[in-house]
Formats: sequence, C-alpha cells, structure tokens
Amino acid sequence: MRCSHLLSLILLQLGLGTAFQQRRIANSVAFTRTDERVLQRPSTCLWQANRVDRQTAWNDKYQELVDFYEKNGHFTVKKPSSLYTWIATQRRKRRGTEGCIPHTDEQTRLLDEIEFPWGSGEITWNDKYQELVEFKKKHGHLRAEYHSSLDYWQIIQRRKRNVMKGHSPLTDDQVRLLDDIDFQWDTTRQTTWND
Repeated sequence: MRCSHLLSLILLQLGLGTAFQQRRIANSVAFTRTDERVLQRPSTCLWQANRVDRQTAWNDKYQELVDFYEKNGHFTVKKPSSLYTWIATQRRKRRGTEGCIPHTDEQTRLLDEIEFPWGSGEITWNDKYQELVEFKKKHGHLRAEYHSSLDYWQIIQRRKRNVMKGHSPLTDDQVRLLDDIDFQWDTTRQTTWND
C-alpha cells in the first residue's frame, strides 16, 4: 500500500480528509483487515512525513538565525517572535527538557559551528577565549579566581576536550588556540601558587 493511500486513510479516520480524498478512497479498493489495523496504530509513513517536515522547518529556522546573526552580529532576538521561540526551544532541547525531541547530532553540530549561545545571555566561545588571553597578559598565568566565570569556563573546556556527557566537543582549532596560550588540560598535578 502506498504512503499517500495510507495517509488518506488515516486522515479520513480522523475526520480530516477532504471531499476529494473521500471520493478517491470510495472509488479505490475497499478496506481490508490490514487497512483497519493500520488505522488503529500510527502510520510509519505519517511519522516519516512528520520527521521530514520537522527537519525542513528546523533547517528554515536555522537559516533564519544565521541570517539574523550575519545582519546583526549577535543572537539576541527580541520577543515575541517565532525566531525567539525557536531559540528558546533549542536551549530546552539541549538541556533535555521533558517533552522536547532531542537534537540530532547534525543539528547540534550546526548550532555549535555558529557558536550558538546555549544559555540565554551566554557569550560566545571566542569572547571568553579573548577574556582568558587578556587575563594571561595581565597576570602572567591562567589561574583565574576560584568560582569565577573564567574559572568555570576553563573547567568546561576541559570537560569538552574529554567529551563528557552534556558537552559538545571542542573543535581542533579551539584546542590549538588553548594550547597556544599554554592552557593546563590536566589539573590533577599539584600546582604551586607563588603569586
């Protein structure tokens, strides 16, 4: 049985079919036992169509976000707007909020590539890296104050390098940039604080 035929049957069963679909079904082969069972459970064809539609809609909104960023240089979209809602949904998906369909690996990769701020008000990786570079120029080391945002950011970079759950991995370029400023990846060694 073709997907379009199954979809028509399901729409009719739900009372959503058009008059054209009703006539087409009436003129086609009568329902069989198999057709009735298909109507009693979600259709694989319908699920696949919804998945394709969701992916297309996601890609459209992603492109809208990229266009917004290229025009404005930031991701701060004013509410209420559909893009604002979409951004909030991406953050909920990343956190694993109940009821949200998780991102695909490709979606996560695309958002990471444009340095999407996963937390609201989050600054980009490059901004925080530049803050770390300035800190090193000023203090001669990378030991930020304990529990400061820069200390926390360094902890997250170590977790990302080790590909810990909930953290997208660092890119090769990010690892190279951190290596260039002698970033300490292993914190298990005893460090002396002679400042």
